[in-house]
Amino acid sequence: MTASHITGIDHIVVGVKSLAEAVDTYARLGFALTPYGRHEGMGTGNHCVMMPHDYLELVARSPEAADSELRRRLEKSLSSLGNGIMAVAFATKNGAAVHQALLNKGVQAQPPQSVNRVIQTKEGEIRAALSMVRLPEDALLGLSAFVAQHLSPDAVRRPGWTDHPNGAIGIDSLTIVVDDPLAAKNAYEDFFGAGVAAITDHTVAVHLGGHTVFLCSPEQLTQLHPDVELDKAPKPPAPVAIGIKVRDIERTACVLAANRVAFRMLKEGMIRVPPSETLGTLIEFSEG
Repeated sequence: MTASHITGIDHIVVGVKSLAEAVDTYARLGFALTPYGRHEGMGTGNHCVMMPHDYLELVARSPEAADSELRRRLEKSLSSLGNGIMAVAFATKNGAAVHQALLNKGVQAQPPQSVNRVIQTKEGEIRAALSMVRLPEDALLGLSAFVAQHLSPDAVRRPGWTDHPNGAIGIDSLTIVVDDPLAAKNAYEDFFGAGVAAITDHTVAVHLGGHTVFLCSPEQLTQLHPDVELDKAPKPPAPVAIGIKVRDIERTACVLAANRVAFRMLKEGMIRVPPSETLGTLIEFSEG
């Protein structure tokens, strides 16, 4: 695998038991959400927080009686972890090249699979398609992942969908708790290419385009997120935190306060929202 095939994080998948509750929660956080979208033949549906170059996907079971690997992974994640981050999609412009590169390395990734989403809008249905290369569960320590190539990018970024009251403009980072960050570093560099990861006090930062994936042990979590308070200590491996870039941090604070969201303004000029306010995920806002 070479880093040139991957341009960064395409989106982070947040598994939820109730989409209605998730929509209400993320709207209180100041995000605008897309209309409901149904994954054809997969038994899942979503609402998304679209930003100019990446997004968050809130996904839940749909009433559709269908079986798919996505639905099985969702049910496994909800059963073992509850609401929260369940997967990450990395961005590519050539899914076929990614798949071939993985096979050349001996990684048994699934061939590119077409995923179709039907989005219900006031003007009618919008169809969006992407090509997905699903990675083996053990490809990246602590992370269920796939690689996504959007086949109809204009369909998922409609006027107004990227305009968020809290000023969100993109994903900044993802924090993953692992047993051994240095061992995880080797796995990530083997996958993305040598030189993408840096070590700081035994905490590893994997740089992918404009995004950073932090790998740390449970004991090192407070080095990345000082004075962090979680409902319960994460059991590694597990993704635990998302960093979001915003235009104006004071504007973000005003929106959260108006919506009566509990948060902390950190001395670093960041805002931290605990998992109890987000359906299971620590979210930190910073001015980008």
